Amino acid sequence: MHDEPIILVGGSKINSYLLKKIYKKHKIYAADSGANFLLSNEMDFEAVIGDMDSIDSQKLSYIKNEKKILISDQNTTDLQKCLSKINSKIFIGFGFIDLRLDHTLASLTAINRKHSARVIILVGEIDTVIWVKGKWSCEIPVGTRLSLWPLGEQFFHSSTGLKYSLKDLTLHPLNLIGTSNKTIERKFSVHPSENYSSRYVTIIPSKYFLNLYNSLIGE
Repeated sequence: MHDEPIILVGGSKINSYLLKKIYKKHKIYAADSGANFLLSNEMDFEAVIGDMDSIDSQKLSYIKNEKKILISDQNTTDLQKCLSKINSKIFIGFGFIDLRLDHTLASLTAINRKHSARVIILVGEIDTVIWVKGKWSCEIPVGTRLSLWPLGEQFFHSSTGLKYSLKDLTLHPLNLIGTSNKTIERKFSVHPSENYSSRYVTIIPSKYFLNLYNSLIGE
Protein backbone atom coordinates (compact mmCIF):
# COMPACT_ATOMS: atom_id res chain seq x y z
CA MET A 1 0.00 0.00 0.00
CA HIS A 2 1.39 3.38 -1.02
CA ASP A 3 -0.08 6.85 -0.74
CA GLU A 4 2.54 8.33 -3.07
CA PRO A 5 3.29 7.75 -6.78
CA ILE A 6 5.31 4.64 -7.60
CA ILE A 7 7.93 4.15 -10.33
CA LEU A 8 7.98 0.79 -12.12
CA VAL A 9 11.02 -0.25 -14.18
CA GLY A 10 10.68 -3.00 -16.77
CA GLY A 11 13.10 -4.88 -18.95
CA SER A 12 12.52 -3.10 -22.26
CA LYS A 13 14.45 -0.08 -23.52
CA ILE A 14 14.52 2.61 -20.83
CA ASN A 15 14.52 6.38 -21.24
CA SER A 16 17.24 6.74 -18.61
CA TYR A 17 17.46 10.53 -19.02
CA LEU A 18 13.86 11.04 -17.90
CA LEU A 19 14.02 8.33 -15.24
CA LYS A 20 17.02 9.98 -13.64
CA LYS A 21 15.10 13.26 -13.54
CA ILE A 22 12.57 11.87 -11.06
CA TYR A 23 13.81 8.60 -9.55
CA LYS A 24 14.95 10.15 -6.26
CA LYS A 25 11.45 11.53 -5.64
CA HIS A 26 9.57 8.22 -5.56
CA LYS A 27 9.84 4.62 -4.47
CA ILE A 28 10.83 2.19 -7.23
CA TYR A 29 9.86 -1.40 -7.98
CA ALA A 30 11.56 -3.55 -10.58
CA ALA A 31 9.45 -5.66 -12.91
CA ASP A 32 11.60 -8.77 -13.31
CA SER A 33 14.57 -7.88 -15.58
CA GLY A 34 14.11 -4.19 -14.82
CA ALA A 35 16.29 -5.06 -11.85
CA ASN A 36 19.23 -5.49 -14.25
CA PHE A 37 19.08 -1.81 -15.19
CA LEU A 38 18.55 -0.59 -11.64
CA LEU A 39 21.45 -2.61 -10.23
CA SER A 40 23.76 -1.60 -13.08
CA ASN A 41 22.95 2.06 -12.44
CA GLU A 42 23.14 1.75 -8.64
CA MET A 43 19.50 2.78 -8.17
CA ASP A 44 17.90 1.42 -5.03
CA PHE A 45 14.49 -0.23 -5.25
CA GLU A 46 11.86 -1.58 -2.87
CA ALA A 47 11.55 -5.02 -4.44
CA VAL A 48 11.61 -6.96 -7.68
CA ILE A 49 8.35 -8.57 -8.81
CA GLY A 50 8.09 -11.36 -11.37
CA ASP A 51 9.04 -14.93 -12.16
CA MET A 52 12.75 -13.97 -12.03
CA ASP A 53 13.47 -15.70 -15.34
CA SER A 54 14.97 -12.64 -17.06
CA ILE A 55 17.27 -11.31 -14.34
CA ASP A 56 20.98 -11.84 -14.72
CA SER A 57 21.85 -14.69 -12.32
CA GLN A 58 24.77 -12.81 -10.80
CA LYS A 59 22.66 -9.69 -10.25
CA LEU A 60 19.85 -11.80 -8.80
CA SER A 61 22.27 -13.09 -6.15
CA TYR A 62 22.87 -9.49 -5.02
CA ILE A 63 19.17 -8.96 -4.21
CA LYS A 64 18.09 -9.81 -0.67
CA ASN A 65 15.44 -12.51 -0.43
CA GLU A 66 13.00 -10.16 1.31
CA LYS A 67 13.14 -7.91 -1.77
CA LYS A 68 12.14 -10.71 -4.15
CA ILE A 69 8.42 -11.17 -4.81
CA LEU A 70 8.19 -14.34 -6.86
CA ILE A 71 5.10 -14.84 -9.03
CA SER A 72 5.45 -17.86 -11.27
CA ASP A 73 2.23 -17.28 -13.24
CA GLN A 74 3.06 -17.40 -16.96
CA ASN A 75 -0.35 -16.03 -17.98
CA THR A 76 0.37 -12.51 -16.78
CA THR A 77 3.01 -10.01 -17.85
CA ASP A 78 5.52 -8.43 -15.48
CA LEU A 79 3.56 -5.16 -15.60
CA GLN A 80 0.35 -6.97 -14.68
CA LYS A 81 2.12 -8.65 -11.79
CA CYS A 82 3.30 -5.28 -10.47
CA LEU A 83 -0.12 -3.65 -10.82
CA SER A 84 -1.73 -6.59 -9.00
CA LYS A 85 0.71 -6.53 -6.07
CA ILE A 86 1.17 -2.79 -5.53
CA ASN A 87 -1.64 -0.50 -4.45
CA SER A 88 -1.09 3.10 -5.52
CA LYS A 89 -3.12 5.81 -7.27
CA ILE A 90 -0.27 6.79 -9.61
CA PHE A 91 2.26 4.66 -11.48
CA ILE A 92 5.07 5.86 -13.74
CA GLY A 93 6.56 3.08 -15.84
CA PHE A 94 9.85 2.95 -17.70
CA GLY A 95 10.89 0.02 -19.89
CA PHE A 96 7.46 -1.23 -20.94
CA ILE A 97 6.63 0.19 -24.38
CA ASP A 98 9.78 0.08 -26.51
CA LEU A 99 11.88 -2.64 -28.16
CA ARG A 100 9.15 -5.22 -28.92
CA LEU A 101 5.72 -4.48 -30.35
CA ASP A 102 4.10 -7.50 -28.68
CA HIS A 103 5.38 -6.35 -25.29
CA THR A 104 4.05 -2.85 -25.95
CA LEU A 105 0.61 -4.22 -26.79
CA ALA A 106 0.70 -6.41 -23.69
CA SER A 107 1.44 -3.31 -21.61
CA LEU A 108 -1.60 -1.54 -23.06
CA THR A 109 -3.73 -4.56 -22.16
CA ALA A 110 -2.32 -4.52 -18.61
CA ILE A 111 -3.26 -0.90 -17.95
CA ASN A 112 -6.74 -1.52 -19.34
CA ARG A 113 -7.42 -4.20 -16.71
CA LYS A 114 -8.36 -3.96 -13.05
CA HIS A 115 -5.88 -2.09 -10.80
CA SER A 116 -5.78 0.55 -8.08
CA ALA A 117 -4.53 3.44 -10.21
CA ARG A 118 -6.19 6.60 -11.40
CA VAL A 119 -3.11 7.56 -13.44
CA ILE A 120 -0.62 5.34 -15.28
CA ILE A 121 2.15 6.86 -17.39
CA LEU A 122 4.40 4.63 -19.52
CA VAL A 123 7.46 6.49 -20.75
CA GLY A 124 9.22 5.46 -23.95
CA GLU A 125 12.14 6.76 -25.97
CA ILE A 126 9.90 8.55 -28.50
CA ASP A 127 6.38 8.51 -27.10
CA THR A 128 4.70 8.43 -23.72
CA VAL A 129 1.40 6.64 -23.09
CA ILE A 130 -1.01 8.10 -20.54
CA TRP A 131 -4.01 6.36 -18.96
CA VAL A 132 -6.16 8.54 -16.72
CA LYS A 133 -9.42 7.71 -15.01
CA GLY A 134 -11.81 10.61 -15.51
CA LYS A 135 -11.38 14.16 -16.77
CA TRP A 136 -7.85 15.54 -16.99
CA SER A 137 -5.77 18.31 -18.53
CA CYS A 138 -2.17 19.26 -19.23
CA GLU A 139 -0.13 22.17 -20.56
CA ILE A 140 2.08 21.36 -23.56
CA PRO A 141 3.21 23.54 -26.48
CA VAL A 142 0.74 24.49 -29.22
CA GLY A 143 1.08 22.20 -32.24
CA THR A 144 2.11 19.12 -30.25
CA ARG A 145 1.13 15.78 -31.77
CA LEU A 146 -1.41 14.05 -29.58
CA SER A 147 -3.23 10.79 -30.27
CA LEU A 148 -6.09 9.14 -28.40
CA TRP A 149 -6.11 5.39 -28.91
CA PRO A 150 -9.23 3.46 -27.82
CA LEU A 151 -8.68 0.16 -26.02
CA GLY A 152 -12.41 -0.54 -26.24
CA GLU A 153 -15.52 1.55 -26.81
CA GLN A 154 -14.98 4.98 -25.26
CA PHE A 155 -17.42 7.90 -25.31
CA PHE A 156 -16.20 11.47 -24.75
CA HIS A 157 -18.34 14.31 -23.46
CA SER A 158 -15.97 17.04 -24.59
CA SER A 159 -12.42 18.29 -25.06
CA THR A 160 -10.66 21.65 -25.23
CA GLY A 161 -7.47 22.80 -26.89
CA LEU A 162 -7.44 20.11 -29.58
CA LYS A 163 -7.66 20.62 -33.35
CA TYR A 164 -10.23 17.83 -33.67
CA SER A 165 -12.85 18.04 -30.94
CA LEU A 166 -13.93 14.96 -29.00
CA LYS A 167 -17.35 16.43 -28.16
CA ASP A 168 -20.02 13.70 -28.13
CA LEU A 169 -17.63 11.35 -29.90
CA THR A 170 -17.29 7.58 -29.50
CA LEU A 171 -13.94 5.97 -30.30
CA HIS A 172 -13.51 2.26 -30.92
CA PRO A 173 -10.44 0.30 -32.15
CA LEU A 174 -12.52 -1.32 -34.92
CA ASN A 175 -14.19 1.92 -35.96
CA LEU A 176 -13.21 5.50 -35.20
CA ILE A 177 -9.75 6.10 -33.71
CA GLY A 178 -8.02 9.30 -32.66
CA THR A 179 -4.50 9.26 -34.11
CA SER A 180 -2.63 12.42 -35.14
CA ASN A 181 -4.69 15.03 -33.39
CA LYS A 182 -2.74 18.06 -32.14
CA THR A 183 -2.98 20.86 -29.63
CA ILE A 184 -4.16 24.33 -30.69
CA GLU A 185 -3.93 25.90 -27.22
CA ARG A 186 -1.25 25.69 -24.54
CA LYS A 187 -3.60 23.72 -22.29
CA PHE A 188 -5.78 20.86 -23.45
CA SER A 189 -8.41 18.90 -21.56
CA VAL A 190 -10.17 15.60 -22.16
CA HIS A 191 -13.51 14.68 -20.58
CA PRO A 192 -14.43 11.00 -21.13
CA SER A 193 -17.61 9.37 -19.95
CA GLU A 194 -17.40 8.19 -16.35
CA ASN A 195 -20.03 5.48 -16.77
CA TYR A 196 -17.23 2.94 -16.85
CA SER A 197 -13.45 2.82 -16.44
CA SER A 198 -11.42 4.70 -19.06
CA ARG A 199 -10.88 2.52 -22.13
CA TYR A 200 -8.38 4.65 -24.00
CA VAL A 201 -4.86 6.02 -23.78
CA THR A 202 -3.38 9.35 -24.81
CA ILE A 203 -0.04 9.38 -26.62
CA ILE A 204 2.28 12.39 -26.75
CA PRO A 205 6.01 12.83 -27.46
CA SER A 206 8.20 11.88 -24.51
CA LYS A 207 10.05 15.19 -24.66
CA TYR A 208 6.97 16.61 -22.91
CA PHE A 209 6.93 14.00 -20.14
CA LEU A 210 7.87 16.58 -17.51
CA ASN A 211 4.83 18.65 -18.55
CA LEU A 212 2.69 15.61 -17.82
CA TYR A 213 4.55 14.95 -14.59
CA ASN A 214 4.00 18.50 -13.34
CA SER A 215 0.31 18.53 -14.33
CA LEU A 216 -0.68 15.09 -13.04
CA ILE A 217 1.85 14.36 -10.30
CA GLY A 218 4.15 17.21 -9.36
CA GLU A 219 1.53 19.55 -8.00
